[in-house]
Amino acid sequence: MAKDPHHSKKQQFPRPPQTQLKRHTQQKTHTDNPDNKTKKWATFTYYSHKVRKITNLFKQTDIKIAFRSTNTILQQTRTPRTHDTSSDHNKNGIYKLQCRTCNKSYIGQTNRNLSVRYSKHIRYIKNNDPQSAYAQHILRNIHKYGTLTDTMSLLKHIHNPTKLIPYEQLYIQTFHQHGELIHEQSATDPNPLFQLILDTT
Repeated sequence: MAKDPHHSKKQQFPRPPQTQLKRHTQQKTHTDNPDNKTKKWATFTYYSHKVRKITNLFKQTDIKIAFRSTNTILQQTRTPRTHDTSSDHNKNGIYKLQCRTCNKSYIGQTNRNLSVRYSKHIRYIKNNDPQSAYAQHILRNIHKYGTLTDTMSLLKHIHNPTKLIPYEQLYIQTFHQHGELIHEQSATDPNPLFQLILDTT
């Protein structure tokens, strides 16, 4: 009987490329060894206790939790690196008025834009009316004041009017501590919280 030429040959399969074999071996080793698991981190912004309840769901997983805050006083008072002052005088918030003679400053706050507030201070000076501490300083010491652009500057733009007084007190304490506040503006009693911020910056 004639032999079938195809029957005598062993069935051959194409050999997988070496790179595929190596990749398969690495994946299997990584799966079998629990110590090779990569720890993953997730960062949450902590703004209320409800965030803690959410992060507790990750306790039984390999995900590590980190918290961050975007509402610290230091972050709120930090001056931006790039700051456009072209429209500052059309904003409201905490401002300083600088004396052109002694270079010391008056700190104030306003709900209206700075240009309106500046005009009011200058009107007091021209009318010899020491209603503001800045006007008192200029009139009593016969010091010079400048224009809006070279005398007044915005320290912090405030959207919420309820934050005007706390931030004004913070800046008054800051300028007083550095000897940059005019004598006519009395500084309030030092706030321990503000002092802690000043000591760590």
